[in-house]
Amino acid sequence: MIKFRKQPPGRWLILACMAVLWSLVWPVGLIKDELISRTAADYSMNTGPVGEVAAIQEFVPQYDDIRSVGVDVGKLDGVADQGTLYLHFYDENLQEFAKVPQDIGEMKDGELTDIPVNLKLEAGRRYYVGILCEDYGEAAPVVHYRSLSGNGPVENLHFYYGPNVIEDASANIRFIYRIPLKASQVLFYDSLILLLGVWVSAMMKKSGHKEAEGGVSEYGKGAAVAARGKNG
Repeated sequence: MIKFRKQPPGRWLILACMAVLWSLVWPVGLIKDELISRTAADYSMNTGPVGEVAAIQEFVPQYDDIRSVGVDVGKLDGVADQGTLYLHFYDENLQEFAKVPQDIGEMKDGELTDIPVNLKLEAGRRYYVGILCEDYGEAAPVVHYRSLSGNGPVENLHFYYGPNVIEDASANIRFIYRIPLKASQVLFYDSLILLLGVWVSAMMKKSGHKEAEGGVSEYGKGAAVAARGKNG
């Protein structure tokens, strides 16, 4: 009959923690990779001010989980540096489902500023993101764009300023997605968890040996003292 060696409680706890961490990596997918999709060139044109009139980009996401959307605005030599820029998200039926604020003063002038949106969309479906400012000062910023042909990003379709489409135009924009880990990445994280478990187990075993040696030493000292007392 096969007898299994009894494992200390600490060892079972380590194994349980490792199993939980492995499941969080896969299949739960708590850890994600990132994918960046953006226009292949810098802007060369700009809309009018996006104060009373919005710039609207039609797009089709490649993945379901969008972490942030990067927007490139012009602050008109510092004149348009006040207020709040809002990203308004609409579905294909033009029903608004999200509104994300961004302080204009914290945005880069003439460069992409990544605005956290943390949206769960449906890859392959059509959406719209409107860019509009509120509570601005002397003027509202403009939105930079360039030709869609050959520049992308692949998500972008029509670009509008107000109700009017701008022909062959694409907002200078960047989508950052959270995507599932590849098999090699899952294996990498699982290996790290395994090494961590082995290290913790070794430290616990080493600590247990020291405590055992300390107990034997104290017992030996006590026995010696007792023997001397008896002989004396």
